[in-house]
Amino acid sequence: MTADRAVPTDAVRVTPGPVCLMPRDTFTGRPPALPVTAVVERRDDDGRWSPEKSARVVTTPTGARLMPSLAVPAGRPPGGEHGVCRMRVRLVSPYLLDAEHPDGVEFDAPAPGVPAVTPILLLPLPAYPFPPETRLLGGRVVARRPVMPRSAAGPPPGAPVVGALVTAGARHDPGHIPPVGEPWTDFAATAQGGAFRLPLRGPGSRVAAGAAADADTEWFTVTVTGPPGRGGPPVTVHLPAQDITATGFVIEVP
Repeated sequence: MTADRAVPTDAVRVTPGPVCLMPRDTFTGRPPALPVTAVVERRDDDGRWSPEKSARVVTTPTGARLMPSLAVPAGRPPGGEHGVCRMRVRLVSPYLLDAEHPDGVEFDAPAPGVPAVTPILLLPLPAYPFPPETRLLGGRVVARRPVMPRSAAGPPPGAPVVGALVTAGARHDPGHIPPVGEPWTDFAATAQGGAFRLPLRGPGSRVAAGAAADADTEWFTVTVTGPPGRGGPPVTVHLPAQDITATGFVIEVP
């Protein structure tokens, strides 16, 4: 998504270029301190993407990613020696995933003017170095096994779902009492094999009085949203604290 915000103040000291990415680590809430590589590519005439090694990516003190080498100097028309090209930039890391832009953020370059800021939410992958005390739900997201014979479309039953968004929060429904304080949400993304490790840093909900369940048990809600381009609604799972395990939890999605 693109927000109607100005380029960060520290970015105006350099010519920003045609794109401004503002990545944020969803676990820390800050620009990523872990290694994140910006991969810039140019679309060829045949529609394929090729590395564009001449495009220099600059990271500002506030964490914005700019490409001043692709800016148009003042007073010159857009386009360079080869005219305006379609390009894209992908943020790649073994620890974090931009699940919203799996194919990167596209733009035209060279381009004049100041670009809008594109916020990038980077979700923890299984290799993320969580603090030792972090409560984690670990497992896999796989394709659901259909009751009826499946069609040829879509992944086979049990196939891992890569690039899915996994979120957690306290359970909210009439039968449960939410914890005191602001609602919280933690995030993760699935990697190869559909694996994920999801932090649950906030408290869970408690069962409402009179319910036939342990009133001291914390309850959580985990929701899985498939990667962009994959059909099917989000899948929600409710689970008590005693079912939280660091490995082996399997969630099936359509």
